[in-house]
Amino acid sequence: MQTIWIDALEFDGFGGFAKDTQFVAEMGQGYLLADGAGTPVEPATVKFTVAEDGYYRFYIRTKNWCVGYDPDGLKLAVDDELYPHISGIMQINGWYFEVAADFNLTAGEHTLSVYDTTGWCGRFADVVITNDYDFTPSPELSVMKKQRAEIKGISTEPKIHKEYDLVVAGSGAAAVVSAISAARYGLKVALLSARPVLGGNGSDESKVSFDGAACQGFHETGIIYEIKCYTIVKNKTWSEAFRYFVEKEANIDLFYDMCVIDATTEMGSIKSALAVHSLDMTEHLFKAEYFIDATGDGWLGYYAGAKYRIGREAKFQHNESFAPEVADGNTMSGCDTRAIDTLNDTICCYYATEEENEVPFTAPEWAFKLPEGDELGRSPDWLERGMWWLENRNDYDDLWEAEFARDAIIRIAVGYFDWMKNSWVDRHKAKNYKLSLISTYLAKRETRRLIGDYIMNQNDFNVNAYFEDEVCYSGWRLDVHHVKGIFSGKDGAYFSNQSVKPTPLPFRCLYSKNIDNLMMAGRCISVTHMALGSTRTQLTTATMGQAVGTAAYLCKKHCVMPRELGKNRIAELQQLLLKDDQTLINFSNTDENDLALTAKISADSHTENGVPQNVISGKSRRIKGKPYAWVSEKVLPQSIILEFEKEENVSQVRITVKTPIDVPLFGFKPSPAFDAMITDLDVYVLKDAEWEKVSTVKDNYSRLIIADFTCVSAKAVKITVNKALNFDKAIIPEIRIY
Repeated sequence: MQTIWIDALEFDGFGGFAKDTQFVAEMGQGYLLADGAGTPVEPATVKFTVAEDGYYRFYIRTKNWCVGYDPDGLKLAVDDELYPHISGIMQINGWYFEVAADFNLTAGEHTLSVYDTTGWCGRFADVVITNDYDFTPSPELSVMKKQRAEIKGISTEPKIHKEYDLVVAGSGAAAVVSAISAARYGLKVALLSARPVLGGNGSDESKVSFDGAACQGFHETGIIYEIKCYTIVKNKTWSEAFRYFVEKEANIDLFYDMCVIDATTEMGSIKSALAVHSLDMTEHLFKAEYFIDATGDGWLGYYAGAKYRIGREAKFQHNESFAPEVADGNTMSGCDTRAIDTLNDTICCYYATEEENEVPFTAPEWAFKLPEGDELGRSPDWLERGMWWLENRNDYDDLWEAEFARDAIIRIAVGYFDWMKNSWVDRHKAKNYKLSLISTYLAKRETRRLIGDYIMNQNDFNVNAYFEDEVCYSGWRLDVHHVKGIFSGKDGAYFSNQSVKPTPLPFRCLYSKNIDNLMMAGRCISVTHMALGSTRTQLTTATMGQAVGTAAYLCKKHCVMPRELGKNRIAELQQLLLKDDQTLINFSNTDENDLALTAKISADSHTENGVPQNVISGKSRRIKGKPYAWVSEKVLPQSIILEFEKEENVSQVRITVKTPIDVPLFGFKPSPAFDAMITDLDVYVLKDAEWEKVSTVKDNYSRLIIADFTCVSAKAVKITVNKALNFDKAIIPEIRIY
């Protein structure tokens, strides 16, 4: 007897099918999806060899993604002989193995093809070929994995990796920045990305725009701003930039397609995290002293036993004015997105092309029917693609039934396109549009929220909040979507869209209440459903990442856990964050190691408000309209000198330069010009009454310039600005010397 097990992702050619590995935590593996927007796709093919002549049975692991209808089916062919049975339309919820075909084969090599019948998102994960008619692959995941391993002759034991200082689980901005910040301080970091690219919702898979307090002219700084400048100057995507910055750090080991599926916890501390590789289903064990959950869904915290919440809090819990009277499990719907090469930003739900002539459209019966005319309560901004408000009702489960939720939005997308073509009062505008692509990446907004020592709530955004343990801030609106999603009618798309001032976030929101060595960054931090409306944007989550990555370094340095760090050493964390250009609203530079703070300062020239002393004001940006920088009055080159009371050992100068961080900007819009950014400068030290050049910077594109050089005993430091972009004066908000 012979049994052959072939994973869909092992096929030699995918044809028109697309690889989908989003739901490994849910259904165990990646699969191939017929991505045809209503047109059957080209078949996927693979070679296989049987040892003897005879009949062979073909099982396929598949799914009817819209039970009650038959949206798409699959057929098998061997050596171009097409079997008549259609698989994938059984009335079974969830993934199952189905007898797909029986073929009489001769010994030797053959070609298996999987054909799509409609182009409407048919899918398969495995094909099992056997001449043992008494063998049936199991739909139960644990049993299936054992069967697969035995047939393929592979081990089910996890690979044990070397021990790290820090394990970061996640793919998005929060995960990447936390890994970089920790690695720059010397920690050995394992970065476990569940996706094949970095960037999370803003990756090359999805391209959701990077937003935050920047929308109101209070841009997030620090590592994420450093990376943002790189994307602009080098014309790179966020995924490309994240990969570049991660691969520059020798202390980071990056693992793509690594989805956390379990954790081991002893005495309230995580000892190890278990991950499965999305492509080959191998398991991997990672040990560390500290862990950061930046998965968005809080999977690492969940498996570790961390306290968490899902859904909306009742009003009595936090006295939030927008909270419902009765708690429920509703979470904001995600949105199906897709990135295509011809657009710089995401397409929501679908993409259509405008043809020369009218293109009729008849929706399949499984598409959701939307209200006629203007009863939908909203109109498209674009005809070629959907909007962010094409969402499920909030009682869909984006956590445990994420694939079902994604598929429901596909039904909404097709129903919306049908509405626009056939029911909208202005449907004549859409008559020439042809449906070309369906978005299939579920960009989630809300699932599980891990609980810390403090839970941010709506009220924190309604006052000038002050936290002794401030480590970052949020400034996006209290953007909470309507509980009925696309079906909210004339109520509109929002439940709340209240503007807020930039609001500090406390460190107590970024570590677990009950798991000692677990911190979190991203949308899974300790906030209420209402507060998440502001904290969930990607620029904000990136600053959380810098906070916890830096905190991990200090925890390691002082042999403490995050809670103790927050209680006894929060000032040290805050000063490191400020040093690394992370803005804190209520705290300033008081670093006792910064020689600039006690220096006598002079400059070649300055404007009335742009005095040299501003570079040691403690703030590296404009806060509440106060003067914040040295501004030369005369044209370049211009110099500023910082003189010490006595000779000091100097090996590093940090210079913050002007960039457009005060310009209101949404992430999908082009960045304003970097006019006045200093690109070229020289650093000198005064040694034995002579100026000695120790560093030269050219073609700079970063807000924070760090000039490192061999330690020298000096009486003063001079910075000469030689060139700035489209500007003939020097503007420097802050100078630090170490």
